[in-house]
Amino acid sequence: MIQKFVALLFAALISFAVLGQEPETVQVKVSTDKIKIDGKIYLVHVVQKGETLYSISKAYNVTQMEIAMENPDIYLGIRVGQSIKIPVKVKDDNTESEEFIYHIVRKGETLFGLSRKYNISIDDIVAVNPDVETGLMLSQVVKIPKSRLNTLGTASVEVKDTAKFITHIVQKGEGLYSISRQYNVDQDVIVELNREKLVDGLKLGAELRIPRVTDLAPTAQQQPQLGDSLHVVTDEGVYVVPRPAHCNTFNYTTEGRPYNVVLLLPLFLKEFENADTLAVPVQAPAKPNARPTPVKTGPSIPAKALGFLEFYEGFLLAVDSLRNAGLSVNLTVFDTRRDVDNVTSILQSSALRNADLIVGPVYPECLKPVANFARENRIHMVSPLSSNDYLQSSNPYLFQVNPSFYSQLREFSSKIDLCSDRNIVLMHEADSLSNNLVISFRDMLKQDISKCSNSDSVHYKEVAYQAGSVAVEVQSKISHSLVLDKENVLLVPSENEAFVADLLGHLYTLSNYHGYKIKVYGLPRWQKFKNVQLEYYYNQQLHLFTPFFVDYNSDGVKRFIGEYRHTYRSEPSQYAFQGYDVGFYFLSAMMRYGIDFKFCLPDFKVDLLQAKYRFVQDNSLSGFENRSVFMIRYTRDFDIIKAENDLTKQGVEAITIDPSVKENKALLPLPSYK
Repeated sequence: MIQKFVALLFAALISFAVLGQEPETVQVKVSTDKIKIDGKIYLVHVVQKGETLYSISKAYNVTQMEIAMENPDIYLGIRVGQSIKIPVKVKDDNTESEEFIYHIVRKGETLFGLSRKYNISIDDIVAVNPDVETGLMLSQVVKIPKSRLNTLGTASVEVKDTAKFITHIVQKGEGLYSISRQYNVDQDVIVELNREKLVDGLKLGAELRIPRVTDLAPTAQQQPQLGDSLHVVTDEGVYVVPRPAHCNTFNYTTEGRPYNVVLLLPLFLKEFENADTLAVPVQAPAKPNARPTPVKTGPSIPAKALGFLEFYEGFLLAVDSLRNAGLSVNLTVFDTRRDVDNVTSILQSSALRNADLIVGPVYPECLKPVANFARENRIHMVSPLSSNDYLQSSNPYLFQVNPSFYSQLREFSSKIDLCSDRNIVLMHEADSLSNNLVISFRDMLKQDISKCSNSDSVHYKEVAYQAGSVAVEVQSKISHSLVLDKENVLLVPSENEAFVADLLGHLYTLSNYHGYKIKVYGLPRWQKFKNVQLEYYYNQQLHLFTPFFVDYNSDGVKRFIGEYRHTYRSEPSQYAFQGYDVGFYFLSAMMRYGIDFKFCLPDFKVDLLQAKYRFVQDNSLSGFENRSVFMIRYTRDFDIIKAENDLTKQGVEAITIDPSVKENKALLPLPSYK
């Protein structure tokens, strides 16, 4: 029955696709990434722009029906970025064939561990699996050639086992990075344990101690926290390296050497003279929270460079502030423009090779080569504006300041009180059942509800309707999901302005004329809506989340604004606040802990202007992502307040906002460069 249903949906999909089909012009790149599900092996193809189901099926030499049967969710069409399982025919469909054993990578396994398990050299494994040379991935299918089994007495890499260490003999062509990936151990851990042998660099034949195992691995309730110690997962267990001593010091001594900091920003300097569009805000607003009035004055600056120039100005104020506190720093600034070739040439500069910290670039296409450079040269780098997290999984030197949207959504969900005696309603558009945003948010909510001690008695419902439907029918449908004797919490994961305006209008009627107690939770994009009555936000106590929030009543913000006005004769934008926060946080960390500051961040607390950084590293090979978000709430008194945690009701700080101001600049999420 299910197969018949999928077949009918697939037939409908093909009929729609044929009507608008264009000649195939995009060459599909065949993926080599494999997974194994229920004993069956698949290739994983990520849909690229311009690809169709037909072109993908031709590239992999399988029928469209075979793909549809394995991916029922494609009946509404394929999307760019969607992962599709492509069935692979393997002899006997077993874990072995005449030529290979097909090994499915499990958590904690390494290339070295596989060589030991099958008594085969690492080179022989890499020869038939070129993509594993840079490391293994969970559930990856690795082919083990049977012809090479039992031909070696030991693995090709000589090791001497001890109770807590493996002794690795450095081979020709090896570097710290490749060794760290081979054993799934962070490079910094290897350096920490072998400092005396690495004084003059890594040498051929050197014996390195690689952490192996402890007697007791941490339980789920006792997960190690970065900063207490370094926990390294190996094949046999977890080894704990004591927390670096420098985290206990108040000031780190550089022995007189200044820190070398490089700032990479798209300032578009060559276009300054020819620019004819600029609005440099120099006139202070009449009200503290109003947007500054642009005034054409001073040098002509390209509009596309203005925000980045303001980021630079804020960063400079942070540098000056810390210099007064004793920081010694050499700051080098490069104009990257939006040009990958230009960025590549910048990487040849001695300033980059000698850098202790790199801040930027901004655009993702420019980020990637710099991130690779930073990883290879073990230089910490900061991505200050982009929310793309595709580089995070394999670069332990990368810090992402702007959290990805789904990380923000996860934090937002965790801050909502789902366990108390309230009526929880997930409200979304009727045609968005397959929307990734709705599905992800629904899964997060269900996961959080399952953690409640009273999860069986939580009142949870889901309602979907189409914007523009008959008002009476919509109000009736919504009202049936509400209750009069409890507070109704409506969660609305939608960025469709028409749908939000329609929904809030109905809720306004149900609240004011029928007495329902309603509280609405929405997305940060709602602050940019132009056609939604602002009164609805206050009436329904709208809750939003944002990673950045400026409290114009705080002393620190007031001091910064005064200094910025005095120095630059203009009003600071959110870019200026961001530049100051990034500069002040990371330079303060280096000033206190040195260039290895990443091990000490859990202990590091500093007051910033519009953020509260909480960097999280998922594992020793991944980068650090800021997972801190603020929850803000519109009140019936026409205020906007910062509610840190809706569950505990603690840390609530009121900020008076003029309700006549449609957009509050302090609350708008900082633009992310994708």
